[in-house]
Amino acid sequence: MIFYVVLILPAASFIYTLIIFYRFKYFQEIDKKFIIKGDRINYIFTISNEDFLFYPYLHVTFFGSKTIFNEQFKKINLSLLPHKEMTYTFELYCRYSGNYEIGVEKIEIGDFLGIFKFTYKVPFPLSIIVYPRIIVLERFRLKTDFTSESYSSSLNRHEETGILEDVRKYAYGDTLKKVHWKLSAKLNEIMIKQFQSTTESSALIIPDFKKNDYTIEQNTVIEDKILESTIAVINYCLNNWIPISLICYSKETLEIKAGNPTDFSDVYNNVSQIRFAHTLRISDIADVYVKNATAKSNLILCTADIDYSLYNVIYYASLSGFNTIVIYISPEEITGIKNEVAEAIISDIPRIGAKVYKMNINDDIKTVLEVE
Repeated sequence: MIFYVVLILPAASFIYTLIIFYRFKYFQEIDKKFIIKGDRINYIFTISNEDFLFYPYLHVTFFGSKTIFNEQFKKINLSLLPHKEMTYTFELYCRYSGNYEIGVEKIEIGDFLGIFKFTYKVPFPLSIIVYPRIIVLERFRLKTDFTSESYSSSLNRHEETGILEDVRKYAYGDTLKKVHWKLSAKLNEIMIKQFQSTTESSALIIPDFKKNDYTIEQNTVIEDKILESTIAVINYCLNNWIPISLICYSKETLEIKAGNPTDFSDVYNNVSQIRFAHTLRISDIADVYVKNATAKSNLILCTADIDYSLYNVIYYASLSGFNTIVIYISPEEITGIKNEVAEAIISDIPRIGAKVYKMNINDDIKTVLEVE
């Protein structure tokens, strides 16, 4: 008799647990669709038992436990009586921008005897996009026009000459030589002369969306800084009617062109949704575009990884007539490791005619980028 009981109990327990596996229900949602860095959102998880069976052992694991939400999500162990449900609410602080999978990762269902365990893995995780802050720059060191070679050879040593083609508002970085003083006095606003022999300012912006070999939390902080710095520069350019060409590489190359303030919203949305996922170096991406550019412009590189291959691209770009600006996000504060090679390179970049902004993780983006 005992022998049959020993055989039947495990079999019955197996079937019982299998029924629960196919019958349990769960629901999850967040209370906000559009999330900005610094927001707090409520994540709601409900699990229910619609049967007459008792659910003895359920163990719920969440995706957020492996990301920046690791202190905000807790694993749940519970049992459910027949026709009952349980609801859990988590308040999540979205400290950094980026793309995140949150919510239920898996639900483990155990039997009475502790012999069997079935694992339900969520096929479609709940994902959120935390949008970066928009940091408004009052000034940024861009070159506002690029002189053609023929025009450059005919320049007077003391003043610019040429056929006046247009007049526009002053933008940070314009030389006083080009101020239209009479019109400025009349309009009570500084106006700049634009000659036929000059090319309007534009900017080629290349952020580094490569996944670095740091911990998840360290990468999250670094990527947030890169994203917000890039958005700040884009916003500055478009607010000043400076056309941009934004080169993004995630799974494939994406080139985004924009030219005025009304374009910013679309660019902001597109950039905010790009994942840091590829392994291609920024030097390889920049090299292609710099060497194939038909016209020189401002070149802005934003990265947390400077090496000599990137230095060579910067050198070539500056030599070719680009106004090259490097925004270097130093990971030293969170990794505790000083990159001697990067430090040597950024100290040498000004010598080759380029501008470098070194930004530590805890530095204020606006303060750093507005330095002349």
